[in-house]
Amino acid sequence: MAEQYAHTLIAKQKEFIPSPSQIEQFLSVMVSQNVVPTIPSIALRIPTGRFREYPHIDPFTGQKMRVKIKDRKKLENLGEIAKALESLTEYELEVAAVGRPKLSPIPIEFSESYHVGVTCFVYSAYRSTSDLHDDADGGDKGPRYKEPCLELPKVGFFSNPHNGEILKVSDAGYARFWVQFELGKFLFPEFKNGNLDVLNPQIITEAETAFGIKFVQGCYWD
Repeated sequence: MAEQYAHTLIAKQKEFIPSPSQIEQFLSVMVSQNVVPTIPSIALRIPTGRFREYPHIDPFTGQKMRVKIKDRKKLENLGEIAKALESLTEYELEVAAVGRPKLSPIPIEFSESYHVGVTCFVYSAYRSTSDLHDDADGGDKGPRYKEPCLELPKVGFFSNPHNGEILKVSDAGYARFWVQFELGKFLFPEFKNGNLDVLNPQIITEAETAFGIKFVQGCYWD
């Protein structure tokens, strides 16, 4: 059974990479608008290109399981973001907290406090933004989420966490930049008629204003 759900806002302009100041501006708005409730933790994760290998077999590859090693740094406040990113070409920058958001990123039926994380992913080369699960009846649709893309698929493929249905989204197969909105464990939105456009419209407007581009929506869960 799936535990963790995240919704993705994927840049339509595939070559686009935001500036550090744009990242700082957008994430600051996510906090000030109380999408991320209360005072957030701010985590910077930098890919190292190194792996840690485990004896378990990865069912997707048939090889020993390998986990990417990332350098991790905690930032003390939102004003440190732009400076921390200025010399980096690849990174993940997350703001996260537990509480009740005033501006909920995704409509869910849950009345208690929960985790909300907003992460900006930036890569120097194209990465897959699809998340088609192994048991989906659709054949090979390319690399897994966040893996490098040798081919550049126009369509993104996603699996509905409720029933395994394959969902297809134009312009959502790859990017160098996207934003991920992660919810607490076992919290999932409803997809009406297989439609992934469930992110709060006000947040989409804030993203388009901060970055000056258009986005499409996808999802990731495990």
